[in-house]
Amino acid sequence: MAREIRILIGNEECRAELLVEEAPRTCAAIEEALPLSGVLSHAKLVDREVFFPVPFFIDEPENLKVSEKGDIAFWNGRQSVCIFFDDMVPLGATPTFGRITANLEGFQREAVKVWEEPGTPITFTRHSPGQEED
Repeated sequence: MAREIRILIGNEECRAELLVEEAPRTCAAIEEALPLSGVLSHAKLVDREVFFPVPFFIDEPENLKVSEKGDIAFWNGRQSVCIFFDDMVPLGATPTFGRITANLEGFQREAVKVWEEPGTPITFTRHSPGQEED
């Protein structure tokens, strides 16, 4: 069974699958840090990416891939979790550890607002099987 996290962004609740097979060390670091909260900034250079800093590094990047809509990655260079929320032209491969699986549309609505008003809160928490959305 897939391991999932809940994502609270602004007024939306979403869910994401952790890619444990592809990025086991990164997923373990994320899970160990839960609940993980931050304040979003917009990665204006990539256009459809938001990110928030985290207080840890991950030794070696895993699952390097060209990001797609809904992917969640870890950028060690800035100690940041990056979320790609729509179609974009990525700058290159990123170490991807998760993928939004529920309410991507709600995530997109909130993420678009970050362009004009940085500072939207985001929180990752554990999601247990059978746990209902609020």
